[in-house]
Order: sequence, then structure tokens, then C-alpha cells
Amino acid sequence: MDQIPVYFGLFVGGAGLAASHLRRQQAKITRHLIDGRRIKVVCVLKDPQAPRWTRGHFVIESGAWSWEPRPRQKNPLMLPPDLEVARVRELGLKEITRLNGHFLIMECTSAQGEVLVAALHGHAEHVFMALNRP
Repeated sequence: MDQIPVYFGLFVGGAGLAASHLRRQQAKITRHLIDGRRIKVVCVLKDPQAPRWTRGHFVIESGAWSWEPRPRQKNPLMLPPDLEVARVRELGLKEITRLNGHFLIMECTSAQGEVLVAALHGHAEHVFMALNRP
């Protein structure tokens, strides 16, 4: 019984450290974006007809964005340049088993068809703004 306060204190301390780290990371990315520096956001893409998600980085630079798939990935999905976000949603039941539960999915449309882009909650807003920039 004497160990419960110790375990509770360790849990609260660990949660506080994790929250502090995530807050600093988000602030750093936001500062870099405001300063016009290049930022890389970890994302995964999926063509609705494809069976797998493609991992990589969504790169946002001053006034432009690009997609960098992982280096050794076979047949990576590439993003069309006219991509626009149609809807943002939480993970579905099928997706939650394959992706991090903290991802948001952006359903995007283009002339080539629909593409799903998933990013972490704190980073999805940067990807959303970059895709919807005129």
C-alpha cells in the first residue's frame, strides 16, 4: 500500500515530461514555419484502392510543399500537385489497427483521384494549411 503514492508520482511525472516534450516540439515546428524555414512532418499516404500506407515526410517550405517517401520504399505513392483537402476525420476502425491512434486523416481530392493523408494531431494543421494554400 505504501508504493501506490510512489507509482502515482512516477506516472504523473512521466506524463508531465512527455507533455512538455510534445509542447516544445510543436512550438519549434511552428516557429520554423513562421520564420519561413523548411519543416518536415511525418505523414502516411494511401490511395483508397491500394492495400498499404506509404510512409514519408510532408515537406513545407516558403510558399510550397512536396512529398518525400522513405528512401527504400518499393513503388511509393506520389502526391499530385493539385491536391486539396476535402474532409478531416479521426481514424476509422480498420485504420486504427494499422496507424498510430493520434493520427488525423485528411481525405484529399485531385484530378488523379482521392488520396488519404494521415498526420499526428499537432502536425496535421500545418499539412492542412499547406494543402489549402492558394
